[in-house]
Amino acid sequence: MHFRGSPLSGTVYAPREETRAAGADHQTSAKWTARDMGMKAAVMGAGAVGGYLGGVIARHGEDVTLVEVGEHLDAIRRDGLKLTTNWGDFTVHPAATSDPGEVGPVDLILFTVKTYSSDAVLPLIKPMVGPETTILTVQNGVTSYSRIAGAYGEHRVLPGAAYLEVGRLEPGHIHQTGPTARIEFGEMNGERTARVEAVAELFSKEGIQVRVSDDIQSALWTKLVSVGSIGTIMAAARSPLDRLFAAPEGERTVQTVMEEIVAVGKAKGITFASDIVDSHMASARAEADVYQSSLQMDLEAGRPLEIDHLLGAVVREGRGLSVPVPASAALCLILDPFKHGPPQKS
Repeated sequence: MHFRGSPLSGTVYAPREETRAAGADHQTSAKWTARDMGMKAAVMGAGAVGGYLGGVIARHGEDVTLVEVGEHLDAIRRDGLKLTTNWGDFTVHPAATSDPGEVGPVDLILFTVKTYSSDAVLPLIKPMVGPETTILTVQNGVTSYSRIAGAYGEHRVLPGAAYLEVGRLEPGHIHQTGPTARIEFGEMNGERTARVEAVAELFSKEGIQVRVSDDIQSALWTKLVSVGSIGTIMAAARSPLDRLFAAPEGERTVQTVMEEIVAVGKAKGITFASDIVDSHMASARAEADVYQSSLQMDLEAGRPLEIDHLLGAVVREGRGLSVPVPASAALCLILDPFKHGPPQKS
């Protein structure tokens, strides 16, 4: 499952016709203003998060192809993609393939693979990247934008985040719970461009809430304050959050790691709400008995961990900026032997 995040900066999407009438560069070209012609989309990594988002827009008639592998792909091709959600249960039958070359150039690539797979997967999407393609990443952490931009150019990438509780019950079957299933994204410069409007319209369906951010870097770091601290500590302690909070130093440890993340972010020029740590701690206390950590789930299942791109990124940035991060570094050290899966016995 993915973390459910806290409310972030930005505005809930509402169409703005004046933005769609903007000029002729990549972000405001006729391609993006002609939304009534439809948008061709592909989901790269149609697991829990990508499968949910792709499945919802497919339900509403959007042209979307799911790119996946293995048993999950086989089940989707055979029986369709089943979704059990807060808004009802349904099955969709979108195009599905393991080969991006079969898809061809698209208007939008939703990039939802695990961060540790990005370097291997990024070259594979090249056949889907055309002159007008935008790549929307809703991966965890704060490093995804720069990695994709390094491969395909900054002008192609929209950074974003997903906030939903979702998991894969079995191959071909995705389960979502709770009233929140939100994506947030925006241009790095905060502009409300025509492509942002078009992507927001694409995802504004029952079952998805869309928030357009005017400070997406702040939004990503705000999410990292929660995900990077709580999820990492839950994984390192092999413990649910309510049990951690009941321990003598539990709450203080979580708060300390949150404070380290905020300190590093501020050193980078990131803007946070003045009560960022207090508000995240209050939310964590309120949801401690149901809080889910995807990092902990991956650890328990013997899968690779995203630690290098979550709290590990904070530690690297902290070292470079001379910001002390001792608690965060200790947690990364504890989980480092597991980041590629269970350690091999010597």
